[in-house]
Amino acid sequence: MQKFIRKPSIDMYPGIKVDKKSTLEYENENVKQTLKNLKFHSVQTVKGENFESTYDTVIHLKEGDVLIFDGEKRGYILPVEGFVTVKEAIKELDCIKDI
Repeated sequence: MQKFIRKPSIDMYPGIKVDKKSTLEYENENVKQTLKNLKFHSVQTVKGENFESTYDTVIHLKEGDVLIFDGEKRGYILPVEGFVTVKEAIKELDCIKDI
């Protein structure tokens, strides 16, 4: 019997790993976001047919959290999945390369 893992993704996403000194300001027609002192504040407006909603969200981040840039529509997001740098991914997988 062989051992299998999920196929690693080689998709790369722009983003930042935050620390207590990280600051960010991003704004477009759909979203306004700021990051200071590990407090990420996002105000997003979503418009559809016959409705408009505004979401005002504050996320208290920890050092090392990753914010991914999800394009012009949503700006920066805190992803549900874990994201690491390429170097970190290679280090994690190196221990199983000979299995």
